[in-house]
Amino acid sequence: MEGRLSYAVLSVDKRVRFAGVVSEKGEVIEGGFQNEASPLLDQHKEQQIYLDSLSAIDTLKEFSENLGDVVYNITEYKKVILLTFPLKQGKILCASVCPGIDLMNFKNQVLKILAEKHH
Repeated sequence: MEGRLSYAVLSVDKRVRFAGVVSEKGEVIEGGFQNEASPLLDQHKEQQIYLDSLSAIDTLKEFSENLGDVVYNITEYKKVILLTFPLKQGKILCASVCPGIDLMNFKNQVLKILAEKHH
């Protein structure tokens, strides 16, 4: 099921650079880059950004009792925008997109995919 999840996210828009499911240990357990896209970070830094994304979601969850469940988190850089969506069992869906994409439309499409796949 998760394989279809990343593929579905990559299929939303050609400006989606990467989509992957990351384990609670910060390992990409499924997913990858769009054919034309290449990583902007070396493997060590890429691993670190996944760990940081997991940590950010965990930190935000501390406020869930008062604010409701975390739906997603966005970090925008000049070269890329990172979106993180919490999944079940401590996993997250990470997506990186090119600037210029319609972020709200992309986010809504991903939330629709997640709802259909019951993550």
